[in-house]
Amino acid sequence: MKIRLAVTAAALAAVTMQIHATEGVNLIGIGPVQQGTAGAGVASAKDSTWLILNPAGLTDVDMGIDASLQYFAPVRTMNSTVSGGAGVQEDDSAFFIPSISSSFGCCQGENGYLGLGLYGTSGMGVDYNQGRVGDVTTIPGPGQPPADPQSDYDKMTELSIAKMTATYAYKFGDSGLSIGAGPIFVISRFRTDMLDSTFSPSSGNWDTSYGAGAIFGINQHFGRFTVGGSYMSEQFMSDFDDYSNILPESFNLPQQLTVGAAYNVLDNVELVLDYRWVGWEELDTLGDQFGWDNQNIIKAGATWGVTDGLTLRGGISYGKSPIDENNAFSNALFPAIMETHLACGASYAWEKWAAHLAYIHALENDITANGNDFGGFGAGTTISMYQNSLTAGVSYKF
Repeated sequence: MKIRLAVTAAALAAVTMQIHATEGVNLIGIGPVQQGTAGAGVASAKDSTWLILNPAGLTDVDMGIDASLQYFAPVRTMNSTVSGGAGVQEDDSAFFIPSISSSFGCCQGENGYLGLGLYGTSGMGVDYNQGRVGDVTTIPGPGQPPADPQSDYDKMTELSIAKMTATYAYKFGDSGLSIGAGPIFVISRFRTDMLDSTFSPSSGNWDTSYGAGAIFGINQHFGRFTVGGSYMSEQFMSDFDDYSNILPESFNLPQQLTVGAAYNVLDNVELVLDYRWVGWEELDTLGDQFGWDNQNIIKAGATWGVTDGLTLRGGISYGKSPIDENNAFSNALFPAIMETHLACGASYAWEKWAAHLAYIHALENDITANGNDFGGFGAGTTISMYQNSLTAGVSYKF
């Protein structure tokens, strides 16, 4: 009963808060253990949060429950040259992001495992004082942008995405091979006051979309060396009916392929290396409409078991922004432009408990529109962002 209440609380929190983009609209990792290595470690599961990274890893983790809360502080800036010069606009509001998951034995004796999890995983948004374009009451002519800066419209977006997973993993005896799979259920909330192609403002009211996909994973152990991978299907979403004027297609979420390796250099020192492909370009909305490119992301991390209780982590992740100069102005209110993340973390375990911390800094990145989108109106507009986050979590072994 207590677990069900905790899951319900996490669900309500995840779908009502604004979460900001790190890998496109996705966080680089879920929970402080993943985040301590910058999200690297698809072949080396450490806790139940791996069911959203590689469900096959559930066969390698202790049965228990993991919960965390992330303090996320992105700083977003837009310097708009359009409509008389709205000038530099900055949003530095911070947010809290929860996660909760559990793993336990199931079905096929000691070889079957079940994982349940609910996470705030994705999102993006800004809330500026001045809009990207000008006063909608002073449009100089049909199809022309407004002439003067304004503060009423085209300044705000909020997209928040929560995912719930229920995965099953099976270990093939002493062969070192494990596989896992399960459905992913998605709740997405969105609101904006963006202008459509006729320069009419959107309502700014919340709208909700529901969808589903699936995740599959595999791991193979070879002594000190392990390889693994996972594939997350496209998550097909229902329409945001209130925003059909700017989102004529469903706001689906992308396919994702992650492969990697882990190597125990020493009994207490592990190195991990991952490659991730994210298929933004394949989507009707973010790909075709907003012009996002696919991402190729490299992640590397290290874990050092200093003592029986203390573990230290570090990692780096790099992937070129899915947004470039050709579509920077169209995405000025969706500034998903982060590329390089530096991470560190620590855990301390005692009896059946463990406490975790992780810190991530995303290096500042900026992109200037070259005028190839939005009819050329936004040429010279610059969008930029950097991020800091701190995640605290706790684990309990059953």
